[in-house]
Amino acid sequence: MSNASSGRTDLRGPLLAACALLILHVILAKWLDPGTNVAVACTNFFALWQYIEVNRLWKGRRTLAYVAGYMVLFVLFVAIAKSPLLFAGFGLLYAGCFRVPFLLGYLGILIFSVAAITPYYIQASILLGLLYTIVANIYPKRLARFQLLCFGIGFILVISVMLPLLYLCFQVTPQTLMVNAKDTQFGHALLTSILTASISTGIILLFGVPLAYALARLDFWGKGFVDSLIDLPIVIPQSVAGIALLVFLGPKTPVGQFVENTLGVEIAGSTLGIIVCQVFVSSPFLVRSATNAFRDMGPALENVSRTLGASPLNTFFRISLPMASGAIFSGCILTWARAISEVGSLMVLAYHPFTVSIYTYDMFVQYGLQEARPAAVLLVIVCLWGFLALRWLRGISLGPLFRTASGTAS
Repeated sequence: MSNASSGRTDLRGPLLAACALLILHVILAKWLDPGTNVAVACTNFFALWQYIEVNRLWKGRRTLAYVAGYMVLFVLFVAIAKSPLLFAGFGLLYAGCFRVPFLLGYLGILIFSVAAITPYYIQASILLGLLYTIVANIYPKRLARFQLLCFGIGFILVISVMLPLLYLCFQVTPQTLMVNAKDTQFGHALLTSILTASISTGIILLFGVPLAYALARLDFWGKGFVDSLIDLPIVIPQSVAGIALLVFLGPKTPVGQFVENTLGVEIAGSTLGIIVCQVFVSSPFLVRSATNAFRDMGPALENVSRTLGASPLNTFFRISLPMASGAIFSGCILTWARAISEVGSLMVLAYHPFTVSIYTYDMFVQYGLQEARPAAVLLVIVCLWGFLALRWLRGISLGPLFRTASGTAS
């Protein structure tokens, strides 16, 4: 009998609160439309039911925190923002997530983004949610908290880079993207970009890796000067690079005339001109990455291989190249990405045929921002997924390939 009477006493408060809510929503029917009033009422009664569960599981501060959080939502979205429907939605989410604190963090991010960064709330929620996911998993490790603080500060840079791109991507509907993806001119431009960027990366790989190995192993007068020349295309503005290439390889220059007379191909305004521009601007990324890899590994293992009777060529393919293959492949990724995104020098030397970056710029110049958005979003998607695919391939061991090649060479 005592347990039953105590159970009725425990429910007395919630029953009184339910009656008060019912009276409140009858009164609010004069100011709110029926649909909004019903939505808010459902939220309030669901929150009351969750309060009973929270109070049964955790009494004291946890229950007070639940009530305080719900009141903050009411003040924020009803009293300040004058948006009871938003309160209804977020109130339901809050009441449902309160018993799972990890989910409550995502809800807090969404509420903050909607209230403080309204025009960009979707993009901000995605980025802040990513940061929260990482922080929530690392924070319990006390030894990593300083590094975590550094990561949080540095993540501001990630947000500044990703927020414009995410905002751009959400400005175009999937239907519009599908229509533009089927455009013949865009398809040709995309194919040209992928083909020329791949050829350019192959050319740089063929000549850049031997150069990087030589710079890492040889000591000679003027080595610092030659080493600094590798980074020169990064320093030079793209338009200046295009002008320099046009002056050197244009149709009326000795080199341009020689190529035209010998191969019957003009460099300017051709696919060959695109490859030349891409090789010029993107070669430093692969050469610098490979040079650092060869320097870091040192010559010790190579010397051991030579003392065991292996030739320099065999040692290079069996020892040096497999050990540096990860860094070389990372350099190839950066080189390919830089080549496919090149614009400035192409506008001077090889505006046609269109690459996908030049096609996007041409759409913007001729038709304005509205028409250029779909092409820009498609370019972002292609570059992103291409980059992710190459990074995935980065994890595949390339050692067997080089060992096979070394066997053939020996």
